Amino acid sequence: DLARKMLRYRWVCYGMLLLTYIFVYFDRVAPAVVAPELMKEFGLSATSLGILSSMYFYPYAAMQIPSGILSDYFGPRRSVGTFFIIAAIGTALFGMAHSFGLIVFGRFLMGVGVAVVWIPCMRILANWFRPNEFSTLTGMMLTWGNAGAILASAPLAFLVGLVGWRYSFFWLGAFMLILAGLNFVILRNKPSDKGYPTVSEIDGVAYYQSGGEQVTFTANLKKLFRMKNYWLIAVYAFMIYGTVMGFQGLWCIPYLQQIYGVPKQEAANMLMFWPIGMALGCLSIGWASDRILKSRRKASLYGIIIYALTWIPVIVWPGAIPVGAFYPLLFIMGFFCGAYVPNYAHIAEGQPHSFIATANGMVNIWYFVGGALFQAVMGFVLDGYGKVGDKFPVQAYKTSFIVCLVALVIGAIAMFFTTDTK
Repeated sequence: DLARKMLRYRWVCYGMLLLTYIFVYFDRVAPAVVAPELMKEFGLSATSLGILSSMYFYPYAAMQIPSGILSDYFGPRRSVGTFFIIAAIGTALFGMAHSFGLIVFGRFLMGVGVAVVWIPCMRILANWFRPNEFSTLTGMMLTWGNAGAILASAPLAFLVGLVGWRYSFFWLGAFMLILAGLNFVILRNKPSDKGYPTVSEIDGVAYYQSGGEQVTFTANLKKLFRMKNYWLIAVYAFMIYGTVMGFQGLWCIPYLQQIYGVPKQEAANMLMFWPIGMALGCLSIGWASDRILKSRRKASLYGIIIYALTWIPVIVWPGAIPVGAFYPLLFIMGFFCGAYVPNYAHIAEGQPHSFIATANGMVNIWYFVGGALFQAVMGFVLDGYGKVGDKFPVQAYKTSFIVCLVALVIGAIAMFFTTDTK
């Protein structure tokens, strides 16, 4: 029965993308673990380290429009397979580089390559699944992404201890090359590529708008830019994800090592609780938005408010929190920063079917511009205070955390003024 085969095979495609997406997150946050080694080996200031780490985010942001267009017109299969080869080369080069210019280039290639995974995944969801499964499956995707962030904390620190940071990245690049090949073999763009019916045909329900299919790309883009929701969600995305990547993605481990004197492996063990929390938070908040609150706006708003509150301890007692308290604190911070998950459904619900991936790409840009800028800005704040010996003072970290809290308040205000489309 073709319908049964379609309903089975869609999980094979989705599973392939889940496996691939793990390494998108791994590459994103891995510099946090090797930050002290990079600063020492390349003689970097906090600002330079922030710029190096952020070199993943600028090309990632710039690739979101091409990624949407590639997904909508070229298909997820060839898009993911081709660009993941570039990511694999960049990851291996990051480990092999012996000059600052070359390691920056490796980091840049990582960003270009992994940028073309998330949006094709949104296209696969729109082609193979029902709209009421969208937010839950998006949340699951981000949960698996966070499995990559978990691997890039304590397990990566352990691997670096065994073989050094260079070999760790080189062999990871080799494994990613294999994954790129598997995407070509397994992934299919839409049910008809296998001769299967769509979910709309199986259920006898026209799930996605088709009236707007003939509207040009430019007209759809203009319509998106006129939406108040688009700009408000963009501000929210910039602020929330900027703080996540600034802290989890780069400065958390240096903070724990310098202010609390925690050894690297222990700091990495603590940081691991952030992606564990985020994995559960992305899944729970996506599910709550679909099933309980039945509102994208409320789920994202309540989440960012609680997430903002979790920053208060590191601002009020930046050097006096009991070390053991970082395990639950980082878990809770991770859980509630997953509040951004419903944004993808929030923006997709106002779009014609053929434009869903591109619209999500246009929102995704803001997450990664935020991620890039916050890593550099927090580094700039730290350098502003300067090091005492080989450490930044508590006040330097405190000021950078205050910047993050102010940003989250602005993000919450933006989400408050959005409207639910369904």
